[in-house]
Amino acid sequence: GCAAPRPIVGQETDLANPRRVDWEPTAMKRTLPGAAVAVPALPLGPSAGQMPQIGFGTWGLQPQEVSTAIRAAVAAGYRSFDCAPVYQNERQVGETLSALIAEGVVTRSELFITSKVPPADACSRHRTERALRQSLHDLRTGYVDLYLIHWPFCVRSPEPGRPRPWPPPVEDQLGYSAEQLREEWRTIEALVATRAVRHAGLANIGERRLAKFLASPDLAVRPAVVQVELHPYNQMRALRALCASHGIAVTAYSSLGSPARPAKYQVQADAHPLLLADPAITQVATAHGASAAAVALGWAMRRGVALIPKSAHRERIASNLAGTLALAPSLSPGDLAAIDALERGHHYLAAGWRGYAWKRGQSLQELLDDAPPPLPPVGLGAALLLLACCCALVVCKARRHAVSRDAAHEVVRRLSFGGMPPI
Repeated sequence: GCAAPRPIVGQETDLANPRRVDWEPTAMKRTLPGAAVAVPALPLGPSAGQMPQIGFGTWGLQPQEVSTAIRAAVAAGYRSFDCAPVYQNERQVGETLSALIAEGVVTRSELFITSKVPPADACSRHRTERALRQSLHDLRTGYVDLYLIHWPFCVRSPEPGRPRPWPPPVEDQLGYSAEQLREEWRTIEALVATRAVRHAGLANIGERRLAKFLASPDLAVRPAVVQVELHPYNQMRALRALCASHGIAVTAYSSLGSPARPAKYQVQADAHPLLLADPAITQVATAHGASAAAVALGWAMRRGVALIPKSAHRERIASNLAGTLALAPSLSPGDLAAIDALERGHHYLAAGWRGYAWKRGQSLQELLDDAPPPLPPVGLGAALLLLACCCALVVCKARRHAVSRDAAHEVVRRLSFGGMPPI
């Protein structure tokens, strides 16, 4: 087992028999101690819960960087912290937040802490419950405000003592299964019932897979949040529309193009354009006297997306919050349209997806989402309608070029028998 961490007042730690703790999401202060910033909050589904629209990401922070970065983030005004076991720094995050609570800088009710169940623990209820207990222990809290299924994939756990290579070998990859995902969600629903998890959601799920999941008739808990890679080069419009129609908040990661992503994602075969050097973004930044980062983040805010930018540098930590909050309201419709036009479906973390391939030679699209349904065969009625439209176009063109009626009829006759001329 785990040694018991120093308790925090108001905790509950027994997943099977939790002690009820009153949680007041409305206690999340809009004007935060130590920082004169008001962070907007997004509602979380039909509950009274809410989530700060700008949080602080911890992916990529080295353990030795965590304390300084978290303290700078809290001082700047962040109260939402995005964590995960696979980031290998939850213990340091928990130690720092616990110390800040003990020092009276913040209270637990002011914080919004997210963690995630990794693919290796998403294959059974026992492993998922154990993963949550470990995260609660490391984060020094009795509950997480949001618990996400990190990837909609399942990976067989290595044998005890066997290291986990990256990427996991194909024979350990169980891949995506709608049935397995639904079964894992039943475990998540049970954890929500214990109050050790306050809200639940999904990460890295495609629009069609999410639609299939939401169509499950027996969902006892609806997803509150979906977290995906989202930025001006990968705007996820269809997914955002689906989430909006179901009252699901969307959180973006890699909002700045992930320039400091770990080395395992720096694959030479992937040509990655520099998002923050795009002329459309730099022109808006120059016009407003703002940074390119603030423009990219401000655009996402205006599109209703939650953000979790990460930095280990105190000045950038502060400017990512204050600069974005200052700029976002002043972005004009023209500014937003210029950034909307940058969509190109580019994934900076394509190498991460390929690391979960469960079949050799899988395409990135196969990993991202289910294939769209095939188009239905064209019936006789639709074919006749198409033929009529083509005929009308041909006749109009013939008249426009002063072609004789007989010539136009000849064109239509040839079209009807398969000799379609160019239009």
